[in-house]
Amino acid sequence: MSILKKFNIKEKISISLEFFNELVFIKRSLYALGASLLLSCVIVLTSTPYFYVSSSLMDVDTSSSSTSLDMGGVATALLGASGDKAGPADEFRSNMSSYLLAQRMWNKGWGSKLFGNGDMNEEYFNKISKSYAITDRVGAFMSGYDLHDYYTAYDLQDFIQSTIAVSKPVGSPNVVLSTQTKSKDFAIEFMNAVIFETDQYAKERLILKSNEIIKATYSQLAVSKNSMIASALASTINSEYYKIANLENNLPYLLDVIDPPYSSEYPIAPKVSAIFLSSAIIFLFASILFSFIQKNKEDLW
Repeated sequence: MSILKKFNIKEKISISLEFFNELVFIKRSLYALGASLLLSCVIVLTSTPYFYVSSSLMDVDTSSSSTSLDMGGVATALLGASGDKAGPADEFRSNMSSYLLAQRMWNKGWGSKLFGNGDMNEEYFNKISKSYAITDRVGAFMSGYDLHDYYTAYDLQDFIQSTIAVSKPVGSPNVVLSTQTKSKDFAIEFMNAVIFETDQYAKERLILKSNEIIKATYSQLAVSKNSMIASALASTINSEYYKIANLENNLPYLLDVIDPPYSSEYPIAPKVSAIFLSSAIIFLFASILFSFIQKNKEDLW
């Protein structure tokens, strides 16, 4: 009981009730809440909703394609290993961010869909005019550099790099591609195309590399007089042909799609509840502060 008397709870409750009666439960607070409600409605109605679009991918299982009768074993010992040190996720990220991938997608009209009106005519999407802010034009004029007149595959490359994130959550075998967009249908279509084209580009690059190795190895095999070297070269040719056979198909090479691109049902921004709550708190606090200053202005000044 001595502790309760020390805190004097009744007096504190009385002061709190007096505070609420004089500064909170008044008409000004109702007006403030009404104004906050109106402002919140305006903010929500004028805001553009942004959706979260993501896709989950997993490393392709290559165990079934690695039983190649140990071809190229001698070649590996003599010529060095040719395997890539980077993992599938790193290789996928690197290829996805490359200019060559952007160029492939540009040639298929994605630049027109993104920067123009969607016309698939090559003469059109190679001449899409670029617009600049006045500050950009003034800066270019004052600094003495030229701005590009038309969009190019480099702009598509910048768009891919800046909008699509590639991450691998800790403890998860999956690779996650994600983006935030106001046009979820286009984002889903675009992400599907990026995944497919990145994988196809990786396969075609390796096929081209294998063909070049085969061509060069055949020329060396024709002049080789050492039986051991000739055997190693023949094994290399067989190994590269085996690699090409595993790549010339419609199966994924780097990453297999586990969850295709999909959009969240609700937008991640704006947060309607957060807008209404924060606006109400700000306006109510401003009302209380104004009422307090008005009632105690003589003591404050």
